[in-house]
Amino acid sequence: MRLEQRGDDSSGSAKKMSESCENQKRPELEFVAFALGDCIVDVEQNSAKYLRPVHRTALELAIHNRFGAEIGGFWLMPDQIDQLKKLPEYYPINEAPFVARAVEAYLGAQLPELYSIC
Repeated sequence: MRLEQRGDDSSGSAKKMSESCENQKRPELEFVAFALGDCIVDVEQNSAKYLRPVHRTALELAIHNRFGAEIGGFWLMPDQIDQLKKLPEYYPINEAPFVARAVEAYLGAQLPELYSIC
């Protein structure tokens, strides 16, 4: 996972912060990308059969060596994550909910730190 620090944002995003956090000055972090890696996906039986297409789609969407050959990997940027979340739209209506759960489980397994906060 890759995060970038952003400076103070005076465009009104401070209004989104809770009152207890308003008085604290912390740098804002912006999610940039994450590298696909080996993970264990915990998903219900009905959605399990869609994990292979979800993973294949993630690999097709990922950008190889996005941050240089030294870092390497297949990286998903926020735009590609949004595209991956649209995958259920390409399945029949009776299968789409299972695909959606497979996508969310896959992203949750790839980004446990981020999904545990949400």
